[in-house]
Amino acid sequence: MLRLHRLRHHAVGRHVLAPCSALTRNACAHGTFTARQLSTSSARLAQVKFAHWIDKETGKLDTAKLETKWKTRWAEAKPPVRKPLTAAEIDRLFYVLVMFPYPSGVLHMGHVRVYTISDVLTRFHRMRGKHVVSPMGWDAFGLPAENAAIERSIAPAQWTQQNIATMKDQLSRILTDFDWDRELATCDPAYYKWTQHIFLQLFKNDMVYRKDAVVNWDPIDQTVLANEQVDKDGRSWRSGAVVEQRKLKQWFARITRYAQDLLDDLDALNWPDHVKSMQANWIGRSEGAEFEFALDPPIPDAQSKAISVFTSRADTLFGVSYLAIAPDHWLVNADHLPAEHANHVLKRAQEMLSGSSGGGDRSQRTKDGVFTGLYVAHPLDSARRVPVYVADYVLSDYGTGAVMGVPAHDVRDHEFCQINSVPVHISVVEPETSEFAEESKSELPVFTGQGVLRRIPENGIYGGMRSADARTTIVAAAAAIGSGKSVVNYRLRDWLLSRQRFWGAPVPIIHCASCGAVPVPESDLPVELPKNIELSGRGGSPLARATEWLNCKCPSCSGPATRDTDTLDTFVDSSWYFLRYTDAHNTQRPFDAMAASSMMPVDIYIGGVEHAILHLLYSRFISKFLWKTRAYGTAAVEHDSTVRSEVKEAIARRETRGARNGEPFTRLLTQGMVHGLTYKDPSSGRFLRSDEVQTEKGNVPRVIRTGETPTMSFEKMSKSKYNGVDPGATVDAYGADATRLHVLYLAPPQDVLEWDTQSIVGMQRWILRLGRLVDTACASSARESIVCALNTRNKWSKEARETYRHTHVAIQHATESLEASFSLNTAISALIKLSNYLATVKDCEHPTFGFGLVCLVKMVAPMAPSIGEELWEILIQSKCLHNLGLVDTPNSRVFAQSWPVLDASALKDVSATVVVQINGKVRFKLEDMVPDQYQSELVQIASTMPQAQKWMFDTTGQPKHIVKVIHVPNKLINIIVK
Repeated sequence: MLRLHRLRHHAVGRHVLAPCSALTRNACAHGTFTARQLSTSSARLAQVKFAHWIDKETGKLDTAKLETKWKTRWAEAKPPVRKPLTAAEIDRLFYVLVMFPYPSGVLHMGHVRVYTISDVLTRFHRMRGKHVVSPMGWDAFGLPAENAAIERSIAPAQWTQQNIATMKDQLSRILTDFDWDRELATCDPAYYKWTQHIFLQLFKNDMVYRKDAVVNWDPIDQTVLANEQVDKDGRSWRSGAVVEQRKLKQWFARITRYAQDLLDDLDALNWPDHVKSMQANWIGRSEGAEFEFALDPPIPDAQSKAISVFTSRADTLFGVSYLAIAPDHWLVNADHLPAEHANHVLKRAQEMLSGSSGGGDRSQRTKDGVFTGLYVAHPLDSARRVPVYVADYVLSDYGTGAVMGVPAHDVRDHEFCQINSVPVHISVVEPETSEFAEESKSELPVFTGQGVLRRIPENGIYGGMRSADARTTIVAAAAAIGSGKSVVNYRLRDWLLSRQRFWGAPVPIIHCASCGAVPVPESDLPVELPKNIELSGRGGSPLARATEWLNCKCPSCSGPATRDTDTLDTFVDSSWYFLRYTDAHNTQRPFDAMAASSMMPVDIYIGGVEHAILHLLYSRFISKFLWKTRAYGTAAVEHDSTVRSEVKEAIARRETRGARNGEPFTRLLTQGMVHGLTYKDPSSGRFLRSDEVQTEKGNVPRVIRTGETPTMSFEKMSKSKYNGVDPGATVDAYGADATRLHVLYLAPPQDVLEWDTQSIVGMQRWILRLGRLVDTACASSARESIVCALNTRNKWSKEARETYRHTHVAIQHATESLEASFSLNTAISALIKLSNYLATVKDCEHPTFGFGLVCLVKMVAPMAPSIGEELWEILIQSKCLHNLGLVDTPNSRVFAQSWPVLDASALKDVSATVVVQINGKVRFKLEDMVPDQYQSELVQIASTMPQAQKWMFDTTGQPKHIVKVIHVPNKLINIIVK
């Protein structure tokens, strides 16, 4: 009984097995037929045939009708009633999350790829018995909708809602199956009410603050510009004006307080290494020292008596030639600068800030600088004065806003000194060995490596120390006199939350002359955007002009006040949407603690690598903040008496099984971009439209105008390159199932996909072959149930054993690909191989043939849903499943079935070919051998072969002496004779 139970489990998953009796045997066995012969048996195909969907004249599948049939069936299914999860459901829960799209109104091939991948994994894990959550929503706020509204004279809300409706229909066309009852849109007041609530929780916990920060200012349109609205020449995309840098009051989140947590918890995440490296580099932890360079002479009434400088190379402290401060450093002030320098310094600093002195990223500039006339004293040698410069490459909001210049040991500093005529101090560190000394003789004008402090007067007692030892000793000496200390610094800066635009969640703060910044009461949320506001893209924030909306009473003193006119960065909206999905319609809070704790963390997050830094970083920060403040997680429910103890235990298991410490995403799958075939004029390099190129016989393209062969390449799809592919047209031409299979098969998800429509016909042909195989199975009938056949497995023919093996090889490869490696192209390849093998089977009435086909249909279904459903329905209605002993209800769907379970014992080869070598040379082969035979058995068999007489026997017929045998099981045996 135990043996029978195990075989049932491996062979058929959830199916109910009919008893092995005459009822399950086919009384109409007519001998042995090939798959092709059986497919022509019209008598057996009278009931249901896949062939009915094929146009007799064109031979093509009517994909539109087939897909419509199943989309209608799916739409008729009642949405699930959401109830609190049981402990068992929490243990089985699998949260599949795909990055929600901006509703542009157009689905491109990148969307098709990522949502097909997500859908395949969703369907696969459901068939694996998981309680799958697979929601969808819309990242609907942002500048593109605002710009579109301005261009079309339409409200952003109306534009966005129209696009959402269009894209939902497009997602349906590619047969995706999302939990639409969890749908959300970030522009919905029912959503951004809770975005504002989270902002207020940050405010309450001193995790947000307001300060002056630089923005891009268009002096003609009188408005703030996003970075992407400034061209490479530093001009406004709309007005063409030279963009200025201005300071405005802005809101920031203290993400830097979480820097170490964000860095430490990366190690436990099952993410691609390159993504974790990108996150770690962005956080940028540096261990170093902060030194105080005292102003010399001191400046009366200055906010500080010294300039603080961070460095990770304290061993080069005695090589400092200058200090560089940011153009907007507090010292760049007429009250602090020497009179003879003030006007010139202030003018140059303003030029640096405005961007008129070089353009581009200020942190990457290296040449622009001006001497302030100020000096500071060296931290460990007060008699030595160091000049202070304003430098374009120093940023006020990074570190202390000041850096020390060591031109002998930093390439940028050396270049700065050359351009600005700063006297260069001598080198203070040299290579430790002659070997490294040779390496240092490179094209670089400086030595930037670690080494030994030179024995020169400038280094004093530290001369001769290795760099590492010198850093420790120098910092300790500075700390002893109060001019330095060891610190850890991060490249990460606090998150700028403010945006001076309309289409976003308003910052829920009221400004009162008496009370300052006052949070909007929770009862007054959401602070909705005003209606019927005119958008022009000019004249500053549109909210500042909405006077009726702007003016209000202070919640604290009831005096006159104004609302904050900034809106929140759209990254705030997308930093917590995965938590809202867990309880999408809650009107009392962002999400119920029990609901979120039951589902978090996300098991797999799927999206583009272009979001590998900021979106993921901000989502991790907000998730950790909410977890630490007990909005969700084990600690949030441990004292809730309404939650059963076994549910709390299941939540604790889930929280510790995947990502920990409030990390939102356990596993990350980053899909590559989709590139399109691009044509260029070989003479001018101009991109060519498809109607400017003609493909001749032999698939040789020609430029119609000139007859020349165009330059061809695969490049990122864009309108300007005329290489985009319309998914709707592709689905119309080839069907959604073939489109899905093609996009999965062309490349592994992580790689760039080079879209080639020509080869999609291969997937169409494969679908037709699958249909013919199913029709074949329905035309024949299994002689007995699969479970009865498994009980007599030792009596199977070689073909039956090979069929069973091929089936489980495909199960193994497809399962591993979908569950572990995500090589979905490999999964499809395994299924194609199985289908090709089944088409060669002669005894189609043996239950292993039907069983192999049943497994094949199940495994195809997640990738080609409507084809999988149709093939399964045909198998049910033809009684094929019943004859195999797989009894199903008449209306059972393929996605209600279990994924095939691997029987590892079936993976062994049915037969083996063993190469026979005599004294190291191949002499003959032993064909069709029983696998895993002992070495002695193989030697005995080899010696009886006619070919062995010449090599293993002497001239008298006596066997030669066997000195040694080398045996590679199932592959080779090398017999050394003497």
